[in-house]
Amino acid sequence: MRFRASGGLAEAINGQVRALKVRSWGFRRKERFKRAILFHYGGLPMAPDPHG
Repeated sequence: MRFRASGGLAEAINGQVRALKVRSWGFRRKERFKRAILFHYGGLPMAPDPHG
C-alpha cells in the first residue's frame, strides 16, 4: 500500500508567515515576530473566558 503525503498545509502556513514577514518588516526582535505569528496564525482564543 502506498500513501501519498502532501506538503500543501505546510506550504500554506509558510506562505502566510512569509506574507506576515513582508507586512511587518519593522520588527526588531525575533521574539516579537514569533509572537505575531502565534497571534495571527496560532488559532489561540484571544477573548477572555467569561466563566473564569
